[in-house]
Amino acid sequence: MKTYRFAALALAVTASFSPAATFSESADALVSHIKDACVVYDNKDTFVQKVRFSWLEQFQMAAVQPNGSNGLHLKSGASPVNQEFRRSWLGLTADMASGTTFRTWVRIGGLPERETYAGGRTKRNFTYTSLFELWLKQNIKPVKGLSVQVGKIKSLFTMDYSMPSSSIYCIERSLIANQFAQDSNWGVDVTYAPDKENKVYVQLMANDRASASKSMTHGDVYRDGRGFKGEFGWEDRCFLILGASHKFSKSDSGYQEISAQYLHDFDNAYHGRHAKGQNYYGLGFMDAVSLGYEFKKNRFLLMSNLVSAFEQQTGNGSNNIGLELQGVYSLTPHVDLVARYTGMTGRDACKLAADRYICTQCDAESAPSWVDSVHTFYFGADFYLSAKEKNAAKWMLGVEYTTARDGGADCYNGWAFSTATRWSF
Repeated sequence: MKTYRFAALALAVTASFSPAATFSESADALVSHIKDACVVYDNKDTFVQKVRFSWLEQFQMAAVQPNGSNGLHLKSGASPVNQEFRRSWLGLTADMASGTTFRTWVRIGGLPERETYAGGRTKRNFTYTSLFELWLKQNIKPVKGLSVQVGKIKSLFTMDYSMPSSSIYCIERSLIANQFAQDSNWGVDVTYAPDKENKVYVQLMANDRASASKSMTHGDVYRDGRGFKGEFGWEDRCFLILGASHKFSKSDSGYQEISAQYLHDFDNAYHGRHAKGQNYYGLGFMDAVSLGYEFKKNRFLLMSNLVSAFEQQTGNGSNNIGLELQGVYSLTPHVDLVARYTGMTGRDACKLAADRYICTQCDAESAPSWVDSVHTFYFGADFYLSAKEKNAAKWMLGVEYTTARDGGADCYNGWAFSTATRWSF
């Protein structure tokens, strides 16, 4: 069966690029054949009805240019240019006749390309593997649209972070999404989506110390990042997310959608053995609210997201309020133009370190991890291989200007130029 599938794929790819086929038709056919080849089993008459592999890859390069001069605020010995395999994931999904779905995503991160600079020397990231997702989802058949998901799952807070990594329009998510993202965690998700227009969900999650939020000073966290280790640690973090969305004004030309999410982060202070916040792995704030609005009309798509977070837990900062505005215009079926504004304000409450490269390339005086306000302006273009399956393979170009203030004075101003290749099958 496997040999037959790959032989058929080879023949189909050859046929796709015959002289009689246009580029667009050939690209659509190629993507379709690759997706078909990822399905290794498909039989509706057996208990395990379908098994398919998934592969997500993103390689990117970025050049950070503070204040328009490469040497002004870079760390000693640091280059403005960095490159890395930003995303390298392999997955497996199995659908059962009982309405059960099993899914796993293995994340291979830190491949030895990205460089960081500390103490005047260059350090390449180590390679690690971790489970981004490992869950079982059960559809509750007596109630249409009701499902329960258990395992290591992705948190759904902010509009940007709720989108799959394969479908985001910018090379990196916004600072709002990165600051308030909770990565994936062990927990339970209960979702009720009776139709395509309405959705309500609740997520209760615990900490996985193997996640990106691990503290390297914690005694029982694995330190080298290698392997599939981790700890199911309710005593350090447990957070709750409530979310809902409603799509309306649907037509052939577009739609409108509103969404709301509330996150509460429980701080159990390590069962009272340490001071509040000392072993805090969570959001950084006790409560947060996200309100979103999306508008689609023909070739134009607008997304707006207002986020507010209250009662900072990890420092002496104030509350945080942030806004993201993102517009996408489809110039052609194969080309999208993207513009995004992100702004946050709050005394020592805005995480400039949520940017991928600024704080790893620049010195702490010009780019402190926490600031009072930050504003970013992103302009980019996405080029898609297939018009029908846009997220299957694309090349992205982006330029972003960031300005930040701390203590009443400018502390960082600069450009970032990025390019990335991403595919998802």
